[in-house]
Parts: sequence; structure tokens; C-alpha cells
Amino acid sequence: MKKQSGFTLIELLLVLAIIGIISAIAIPALLSQRSRARDKAAISNMTGRIGDLIGQYDKNKEAGMASTAMSAALQTYLNNTAGADKNPWDPATAAFSATAVATSTTGSTAALMATDVSGAATVLGQPVFKIFYPTATQPGFIGGAVLVQNTQTSGTKKVIKVSSIE
Repeated sequence: MKKQSGFTLIELLLVLAIIGIISAIAIPALLSQRSRARDKAAISNMTGRIGDLIGQYDKNKEAGMASTAMSAALQTYLNNTAGADKNPWDPATAAFSATAVATSTTGSTAALMATDVSGAATVLGQPVFKIFYPTATQPGFIGGAVLVQNTQTSGTKKVIKVSSIE
């Protein structure tokens, strides 16, 4: 009788079953991580651009620009510097809308500003910004909001950041 070497059918089926179980666990975890990475990129785009807009606001203010022209100047700056930026959720859409910077009329406190800018965020991964100009009695704010996919609750949520300006 010859001695045969190799694997039996049961051994091969057992290995395939183990591989199937491992991939059933790993694939959903991988997809969840990709979603979280897109959210983090969208939030990072928004917070980084708020810092840029504050710097641009200060530069324009020192140059003597009137508040009435500031929103348009900040939007132009955003359009001119956003060439390489992509929307992490939909690369076919722009990172920022053509009207991403708007003037807020209800931003007299950080909470009101957050509510106002939050209502403007409607496209997944595309941040919007609002500016409330300082007055003699009220501080000014630049706020941003971005709509992200929340993997924990299987829905969307808005991430908001508001920074004060002088």
C-alpha cells in the first residue's frame, strides 16, 4: 500500500471555514475605519480653514477693509487656495461650496453662532463658514460646520467649531 500525503477534504473545509469567519469579522471593521478616516479628514479641513480665515480676516482688517467686503474677500481667498482640497466623502464635489463663507446676523454669542452655522451645513463632508463681525458691545466670531457620517449611530451629525475674532 502506498503512503499518500496531502490534506483531507475535512481539513480543507475547516481551513476555509476559519478564513470565512475571520474575514466576516475583519471586513466590517475595515469599512468602519475608512468611514471614520473620511470624517476626520472633513473635520480637519474645516478646522484648518477656520484658522486660515481668521488669519486672512486679521490681514484684511489691518489693511482697512470694510466689514461689508470682508465675506466676499474671505470667499475669494478660500476659492483661490482650495485647489488641491477634496471633499473626503465625494471627491467629485468641491471641498468648499461657492458660497461657503456667509455673514451671520445671529452670532452675538458663541452658542447662537454655532446654531446659525450648523443650519448651513447640508452636504456631507463640505464645510461652511459664517462670520459675525464684532461691534462695540459684542465680540466677533468665525464659525464652521461640516456634516459627517456618524458610524456609531448610523446617521449623520454636524461638527461645529467657533472661534472669536477682534
